Amino acid sequence: MTTINNVNEIRSEVGEGPNWDAGTSTISWVDIAGKLWFEQNIEGGPVTTHSVPEVIGAIVGRKKGGYYAATKEGFAELNPDNGWKITKNFLKEDERMNDAKVDSAGRFWAGSCTMDMVPGTGALHVLSGDLTMKTVATGITLPNGLAWSADNSYFYHVDSMQHVLSSYEVDFENAELHNKKTLVSFPDDGSVPDGMCISNEGLLLVAMWGGSRIEIYDQQGKKQSVIDMPVKQPSSCTFGGAKGDRLIVTSARASLGDTANELDGGLFIVDGLGLTGAQSEKFNG
Repeated sequence: MTTINNVNEIRSEVGEGPNWDAGTSTISWVDIAGKLWFEQNIEGGPVTTHSVPEVIGAIVGRKKGGYYAATKEGFAELNPDNGWKITKNFLKEDERMNDAKVDSAGRFWAGSCTMDMVPGTGALHVLSGDLTMKTVATGITLPNGLAWSADNSYFYHVDSMQHVLSSYEVDFENAELHNKKTLVSFPDDGSVPDGMCISNEGLLLVAMWGGSRIEIYDQQGKKQSVIDMPVKQPSSCTFGGAKGDRLIVTSARASLGDTANELDGGLFIVDGLGLTGAQSEKFNG
């Protein structure tokens, strides 16, 4: 039996980027619009809230401890004492980072977009542990939901504004993407594909902003099932818990106004799915 529980009292304007650290049993996530990031033990307890000087797309753990961030300017070393140290300042004034994840080689992948989401102006960037960076894909509008197949031969991402889930063949050693294909074309039904994760079973779980659900697809793009969520704007998801069998879901209350319910913007844990996933990888920089 599947159960869905609200984890805490936090209600984010744009909750995003859930990150799971098995070593500390800690969930971390961000509020992009609120310029905040949070930490909490998955078993409960208080939430630690940190503020930052600008919008923050996502945070990831570091192998040496602490966190790294995808920020308004580019990439930054995150300071728990309310701030960050920019290490790659390369985005234009009207751009920002959005979703981001670390691959199994410890490289930090992040998508950028313009603030007003001009079609085709977004891109994907990769930061290596020595802080060298390269852009690996362009022509995207709002990059979201990064994931890799278990053998790292395929890479997946969502372009929210173009309503597509794409796959690429991967030269993993060199962090290069080839042969882009559209895996899923989502209908324009008022919902928008947002953050995504992949299960150990090879299923892609896509949070549908505005659709009150998470859709589950196989790697051929065939829909397998749907998880109904108690919020209008589920935004992203990842697996966590001691057995990796708990789905952690962020949500947002931005733009809902008086139609928002008491749970919109909350953080949730879905149990009983019968799926598992690996802990979030850590940046080696």
